[in-house]
Amino acid sequence: MRVIARKGMNAATIADIAEEAGIAKGTIYLYFRDRDELVEKTFETAILQLHARIDAAMESPLAFAEKLRAIIKAKFDFFQENREFFRLYISLRNPEGTPQQQRRQKRTCQPQYRSRIEKMAAVLSQAMDAGEVRRTDPFRLALFLVEGSTAIVLERINEEAPPPQEEDVELIVDVMLNGIMK
Repeated sequence: MRVIARKGMNAATIADIAEEAGIAKGTIYLYFRDRDELVEKTFETAILQLHARIDAAMESPLAFAEKLRAIIKAKFDFFQENREFFRLYISLRNPEGTPQQQRRQKRTCQPQYRSRIEKMAAVLSQAMDAGEVRRTDPFRLALFLVEGSTAIVLERINEEAPPPQEEDVELIVDVMLNGIMK
């Protein structure tokens, strides 16, 4: 993840990754077919950690507003702790490279992304059923929430001195729950 963060998805080589890891290049090939498989497995491992944190928040018995805070905080915490991963995450969501590499990267990321949106939509549907959130299209609302929070994560990573994380969490929760009208 550090090599990809520094060099970008296409410029990172097996040699660069081996050097960063302090191992021989050939050692990597004992475990991975090629660089793309190594990147896919790295992505899968990290995304499982992210999803475990978000799932714990989604499955908590909290009221919807607190659950929403916990979900967003889990996402922010993960990307704060794993800043290198964000570049890999963005690279796989918006693939670079040859058409073959783009297809392979999309196969890795798209099903996971879709699954996350559907899971968030289920949480929103439950909140709608409980009368905590007004009825609307839960899938579209989940897209809005996930993409909006991802944009703020990206901004936080690029800022030299982002505002306190709690302020950004509250901004998202407030806009989701209260809208932007006076």
